[in-house]
Amino acid sequence: MNSEDKEVMNNYGEELGFWGLIGESFRGKMKGVVFTVLIFLLLFAVIFWTCAIHFFSVEDLEIKLNYLAGGLTALIMIILCRLWHSMELNRLSVVREVKRLELQISLLAKKL
Repeated sequence: MNSEDKEVMNNYGEELGFWGLIGESFRGKMKGVVFTVLIFLLLFAVIFWTCAIHFFSVEDLEIKLNYLAGGLTALIMIILCRLWHSMELNRLSVVREVKRLELQISLLAKKL
């Protein structure tokens, strides 16, 4: 193996865990989008908890329904952000596996 193959093998040789994939998601081409989605996730979490606290402290039914609608909307947005981030982690995992297969095929081709 030459030095380039060894470098690629070091990058893609081992399977990353959950936290490794999260770290990897902040290093690729999509790092700005991932960062933005996680900021929105935190923002919607704050909105959800604010609406939940106010929902249980308010007595007026009309205002309570407004807080319920805001909280449910924020909860749906949290779920969507988490779903997108999980799909992004899955994409990164598949890309790593394809790179591994490419490396193995190139090493086998060199042996022939």
